Parts: sequence; structure tokens; C-alpha cells
Amino acid sequence: MVDNPLTLDPELNSTTVGSAQGLYGVASRSEVAFVQLFNFVFTADGGEYRGSTVTVLGHNSIFADGTREMPVVGGTGVFGFARGKVHLKTYSFNTTTGNAIVECDIYAFHY
Repeated sequence: MVDNPLTLDPELNSTTVGSAQGLYGVASRSEVAFVQLFNFVFTADGGEYRGSTVTVLGHNSIFADGTREMPVVGGTGVFGFARGKVHLKTYSFNTTTGNAIVECDIYAFHY
């Protein structure tokens, strides 16, 4: 289970706009990969996306080179019925703590 800060930039001191909440489990016998389900929950005061969510579900090969892609499978609020994709890129990874900062660009649209 995760409940991580969602920030504008991939820096720990960046402005928090919500949280990435969800779960993941190991999903491969041959690589370090997860099946992940998480919601980007937007909570920024006064923001047009406050109270809205984007839902992502899919396979994530976390140590793959470059950018990884996962599908957007839904959302709420201004992202109601969203479809699209997210691009993930590991910005930093601490091998001692296992903590990572992952840059995520959302390409979502809704009907």
C-alpha cells in the first residue's frame, strides 16, 4: 500500500498538489516488475482539479531504461471517465532506503 506525495516537480521540496494512493505487487519471475493500481488524488487548495482523481492500472518494469508507460483507466471529477496513459521515469532511487522519486506525466482525456 502506498500514500505518497504528488508534487508539481520531481523534487522533495516541490509544491504538493495531492497524493498517489494505491497498491502494488510483484508481477514477474524474470525482472523487477510490478502490477500497480493507484489513484492520483488532487487536493491542492483552490486548484481546479481539487477533489478529482486519475486512476492508473497496469504493468510497471521499474528498472527499465527510459520512460515507462501505463494506462489511465478512469477518473473522477474533472477527469470523470478518463482514458489515456501516463509516462513514468525514475528521477532518483536510494538503494539504502528503497525510496524513489518518479516523474509522471499524465496524458488523459475524457468523453
